Formats: sequence, C-alpha cells, structure tokens
Amino acid sequence: MQHAVTLGGAIAAILEQGPAGQHERGDDRQQCKGDDDFHGETLCPCRPGRPDGCQMNPRWRQALLLVAAVLSVGLTVSLGRWQMHRADDKLARQAAVSERESLLPLSNASLPCDAAAWAAQAHRRVVLTGHWLPQHTWLLDNRAMGGRAGFYVVTALQLSGRGPCAARVVLVQRGWVPRNVQDRAQVPAFITPVRPVQLVGRLVPELSQAFSLGADLAASDARGPRIVQNIDFAAVPAQLGHAVIPGAVLQLQPETSESGEVFSESSGFSLRRDWPAPASDVGKHHAYAAQWFALAALTTGLYVWFQLISPRRRRAP
Repeated sequence: MQHAVTLGGAIAAILEQGPAGQHERGDDRQQCKGDDDFHGETLCPCRPGRPDGCQMNPRWRQALLLVAAVLSVGLTVSLGRWQMHRADDKLARQAAVSERESLLPLSNASLPCDAAAWAAQAHRRVVLTGHWLPQHTWLLDNRAMGGRAGFYVVTALQLSGRGPCAARVVLVQRGWVPRNVQDRAQVPAFITPVRPVQLVGRLVPELSQAFSLGADLAASDARGPRIVQNIDFAAVPAQLGHAVIPGAVLQLQPETSESGEVFSESSGFSLRRDWPAPASDVGKHHAYAAQWFALAALTTGLYVWFQLISPRRRRAP
C-alpha cells in the first residue's frame, strides 16, 4: 500500500531528526518567548541558547519522539490485526458457503420465503419447478463474461406445486448474452421456454448490482425485455402483480421440461453461465496485514537505532 510506505518514510525522517537536532544545536528551533515564572524553563519545551530563539529541550524531544513511536507502532499493529480479523471472517464465510453447497438441494416445498431465512441459506443449491413469466424479463447492462461486454438475463419464475412459497415469484439470473457492438439498445435474441420447467440453481441474497451511469434504455417492444443497469427490487411486486420472494436464484445449468428434455443451444437457448465463484480475497488481507506489521517493526527498529544505539556510538571514545 502506497500510504503505508509513505507513512514509513515520514516516521524514518522524524526519528532521524532526533539525534541530529541534539548534536547540531539548532536544527529544530521553537520560539519560546516570555521570561515570567509561568513560562519558565521548567514548563517550556525549549531552553534559551541562542540569540535568535531557543532550542528544544533534549528531554522534551526524546519524550515526543517516544510518544510518536509508540503511537505509530500501536496504530500499525492495530491495522494489521484488523486485516487479519477480516481475513478470518471471510474464511469463516467461505467455509459456511462450502458446507451449504454440499447439502442436498432445496425444492419448492422447502424453499425459504422470507428475507432472513433466505439469507441464512445463501449459496445453497435448489431444484425448482415452475413456469417463466417472459413478459417480466430484464437485461442487466454492462455485465462482462469471458472478456466480452453483454447482459445478464433476469426473468421472473412463478413457482408451482405445494409449499409455503407456492404460486410466488422468484427472480432468476438465468445467464449471460453478448451485446450488439453496433447498436447498444438492440435486444439480443434468446429463447424463454413457455412450458413448465425445472431448473438447478443457487440461492443468492440479491441480483448482480453495478454502478449506474445513466438512464435505462427502454425496450423497442413494450412486451419484451428491458435493458436496465440494476433492478429496483422494491418496485418489482407492483410491476408483476404477484408476491415476490425477497431473494434471487443464480441458474447453474439449462432448465429441463417435465419430461426431462433439456432446452439446449440446438433449440435456440444460448445463455452462458460461467459465473464467478464467491470472492473471498483472503490473500489480499494477509498481504495488507503483513505490510502493517512490517511497518510496525520498521518503526521500532528506527527508534532503537536513532534514539538508543546511534547516540551511544557517537559518545563512545
């Protein structure tokens, strides 16, 4: 981190000034005016020594440098421990995700319907049945996959069968399609099966979110998909006219029909699903922690050298 290196350089410069100021008598002066009892030598951090001012008392200088070194070491060690704690938290979350992925998939009957229960089961696999609501499809703009710009396709799925979530709607991030490089507003061609489907997916707390750069593009066909930057989840129930589960599903493979037929690319279904794995970034936190701990060690070493070892070597015969 550049700011850690800059801080280390500043600390080294400050500590190096200590013995040099004591040896050269006047490198770091402060104006200590007033000769009454209140501003006497016992309270003033300077002592008169030269006509143009006064030099800082060596004891005050040493005390200030000691306080600065202790505060610097304490701060950098605290920042290093904070990075280690963040790495531990992400490792714990990653372990929980791996454990959930190994469990049996949830079905319509066991699917959680409220936000808290959904978040508690995040990243768990599901096998859901229902039918698509193709008139409620969104294309999330500025999403890349394989180094190419494109859209994430999101369609509402109305669940079938029995269970606490029966007849409710869940938003499914179905896959990715490339963008037309000549016409950004052109909606790419993909197929949405009209028959009941069964799909395999993974529960996620929310859909993909990206920084919004401008207004959304309207679809050329009012009944077709709409190109948007992000989906306003709070407005979805009013748009759909159905109860919506407060969560989303990341589809992992092509859906099948009730008879087991796969809607493959040969039938026009060409969505890609090379979803990135949940990011942990543990190595980044370990690297940051190592830099902060190294800076604490550097500060300690510089203080010992410039304030303890170097002055003794100069005083030695």
